[in-house]
Amino acid sequence: MIPYKPKIFVSSTIKDMPNERIAALKAINEFGAEPVMSEYTISAQNSNSISVCLDSVKNSHIYVLILGGKFGWQPFGKESITELEYNTAQTNNVPTLVFNTHYRKDDLQTEFSDKVGATYFWKTIDDVFQLKEELTKSLKIEIEKLQKNQINNTEPIYSNLINISFPEKLYIADLNLDRDEIIQNSKSTRKWLSKNASWFDIAVSAIHQRGIIFPHDWTIYKKQILTFHNLSDSDVALSKICDLGTVTPLYCSEFYNQSLDQLSVFKTLLAKCLQTKLYRLNIKWYKDEKLFAFLPVSKDSKDRWINRKIEWTKTKRNSRTVTKTTYSLKDPNKISSTRHLAFEAKFYFLNEEWFVAIKPDWLITWKDFEASKYGFEKIQYIKQKEKNIHVFNHLNFILWYLQPDRTLPLFNEYTEYKFLKIESFLKFDAFPIIHDELWRQLESKKNSKNLIDKNGTIDLFIK
Repeated sequence: MIPYKPKIFVSSTIKDMPNERIAALKAINEFGAEPVMSEYTISAQNSNSISVCLDSVKNSHIYVLILGGKFGWQPFGKESITELEYNTAQTNNVPTLVFNTHYRKDDLQTEFSDKVGATYFWKTIDDVFQLKEELTKSLKIEIEKLQKNQINNTEPIYSNLINISFPEKLYIADLNLDRDEIIQNSKSTRKWLSKNASWFDIAVSAIHQRGIIFPHDWTIYKKQILTFHNLSDSDVALSKICDLGTVTPLYCSEFYNQSLDQLSVFKTLLAKCLQTKLYRLNIKWYKDEKLFAFLPVSKDSKDRWINRKIEWTKTKRNSRTVTKTTYSLKDPNKISSTRHLAFEAKFYFLNEEWFVAIKPDWLITWKDFEASKYGFEKIQYIKQKEKNIHVFNHLNFILWYLQPDRTLPLFNEYTEYKFLKIESFLKFDAFPIIHDELWRQLESKKNSKNLIDKNGTIDLFIK
């Protein structure tokens, strides 16, 4: 990236060309660029002078060569330091400007000048005033070129929108239930139904009353059941509450394109499918908080929950602590609180494509992992300490964990769920390129430490 003040390295012999170098220094400063010159701007360093000079050339945006009469110091008995700087600029593709003088050249300098002249068109200057004027003109042209190239370059920007896929068709059927009977029978269950109960609650109660065990990946629309399960298959337990004569396969797009109401219902169906998919991974849906949260999965010998860490191996071994349970100091067997890695998920239909937007978050629970009304302060404290890199890594990790193709060989608890597949981040090409390192340099040393994720940086984008 070309910064606000591009670095201009000036290369020439020094002792015999002080006025020319002063003219170059003034031209660069007046142009608003940053001169890189050993006698003016390069600080003392714990390194040899040759390495410092050549590294400075590599890190510059433009290399300016002024050819005088003398070849100069030959640190290795062959090339001069100026020639070494020139060769370094060529090797690293640093844009080069050459200015020649009328000074009488010694033999080695003549050979070097011929070498340069075979590659570059130079400007011969009569005095230092012309050098300053011509250098200013050339810098303007070269810096505009660099800026134009910078604008035309792009870098990928990843949103939190993730592509999803699902079956091409869904199934819809009328409910075959006696509403009054279901409501009456609910009086003998833990959840009584009122006369105004929704058809969804009626259907849920009917399933429980008949002892049917079935996942929650279905919904109700106008007294009809909607699902990706084939309701005409008698082996599908959900078909027991349907009128089999009304089962109709329907293209998903035919349904959700009918109206905004049906689009909303279809999003509800996708949300139900996601809940079913994540339930198998011990990720619980907290309805009131509208969050999915990782749950602990194992206990120690004292029947106390063990912090849940999920590990994987890519280039090196990494892990994420997704639940951390704290016990009371007074009663070591009583849960004080549990911190859960959590996330919000919303579905969007954009430009004829379906996405789920994932937003990382945290959840604090107590007792049997019931959401705590007083966990807000703890969550606020966690978020204040987290930087972009931490949230970015949480998002990467969540996506990685939910993708079956990559997850299957790594996580034994993962069983493929066929009705909803999580794919990859939506990627945009954006410009100009803004390197993170430039932003990080603006942070204080104290804050810079917080920009490092101790759990490891995750680079797991799916191409």
